Amino acid sequence: MSQRILIVCRGNLCRSPMAEALMRHRASALTVTSAGLAAIEGSDMDPAARRALAAHGLDAQAHVARQVTLAAIECADVVLAMEKRHIAALLALSPAARSKAYLLSRWSDKLDIDDPFGRPQDAFDRSCAIIASAVDAWLAKLD
Repeated sequence: MSQRILIVCRGNLCRSPMAEALMRHRASALTVTSAGLAAIEGSDMDPAARRALAAHGLDAQAHVARQVTLAAIECADVVLAMEKRHIAALLALSPAARSKAYLLSRWSDKLDIDDPFGRPQDAFDRSCAIIASAVDAWLAKLD
């Protein structure tokens, strides 16, 4: 059975959908979804995030923002968050997630991945590169 990965950020417009697209592309055996702690359901992905993914040869046109739910957390085998405060918010929703909620950057620098929202394209490109590296590190551990 494939592992179910939930990737979480604040709005589900930039970081988590970039991570979702990268992880899905690099590990088709995984079931990967993303959601936001303060998402506006149905919002489109930030165009700058789409452009950053396009530079990696990926298309996330179908993505729409989703709000994280207790059910989504409980269904996931691993929950990956962009910031330490996201982990705290996830644990407030589901204390039982303590054994499966981690920073996306856990296997690299263990630092928060900054939100590029509202910033220039190069901030999105940098975030996407950091996320791609963190995704690769996770995939090496999940094998």
